[in-house]
Amino acid sequence: MMYGGWEGHGLGPLLPMLVMAVPFAIGNYLLARRLGQTPWLWAAVTLIPVANYFFMIFVAYMVVFAVLDRLAASRDAAGTAAD
Repeated sequence: MMYGGWEGHGLGPLLPMLVMAVPFAIGNYLLARRLGQTPWLWAAVTLIPVANYFFMIFVAYMVVFAVLDRLAASRDAAGTAAD
């Protein structure tokens, strides 16, 4: 018996990570639909254990940029109405 070796646990250690990622995958699916992106791709990437960390940073920036774009459009519409 080797210490620190892989003893054939299968996917057991990844199960808690997948269970915690499912609500985020559902949320990212709905968010992708609102942002006009591919929902199934966003949900699938959210379930990949290492990639989801970097993908969640990407999602956060996409949301920030979408909010900034809507604020800019609202500002422009208000500016033309006031003239």
